[in-house]
Amino acid sequence: MSWRPSAWDLLRFLLVVALACLDASLLPRLGGALPDLVLVVVVAAAMLRGPTSGALVGLLAGWVVDLVPPAGHPLGATALVYAAAAALSGLSRRWVTWSPLLPAVVTAAAAAVVELCVWLVTASRGGAFAWADAGWSVLFTTVVGALAVPALLRLERALVRRRWA
Repeated sequence: MSWRPSAWDLLRFLLVVALACLDASLLPRLGGALPDLVLVVVVAAAMLRGPTSGALVGLLAGWVVDLVPPAGHPLGATALVYAAAAALSGLSRRWVTWSPLLPAVVTAAAAAVVELCVWLVTASRGGAFAWADAGWSVLFTTVVGALAVPALLRLERALVRRRWA
């Protein structure tokens, strides 16, 4: 049995590319801590598909983020971090329908994993880490995830029911 990309897989890829470009170009002009919009899409995919597929989506989305200029870290670093965050998020697949708060909790955990990895890289280079910006970024990503992840989950389930995904 071979894997063929579905219409939703292509739409998810285009969404990740668009959000990565938005994260790199328009949002930094607002200044301060910003939500990680690509991570929200990765978390939604991981929560619905599980840790293995989620890690693959995270890896591919991380590569897209790494390739969008300006890249300030080694190629593949974001991909590995997103894969780890997605694998952890995918562990919640079994309980995804239990609580409407679960997407927010899982998104917060994934954003915390990403910020923890950024802190580790910054500490290894001897740089200063902005704890306040990291906290705000986790908070903003959690709020966006609480709103967007349930909508993405409903959309993908509807597409699966119609056999489009």
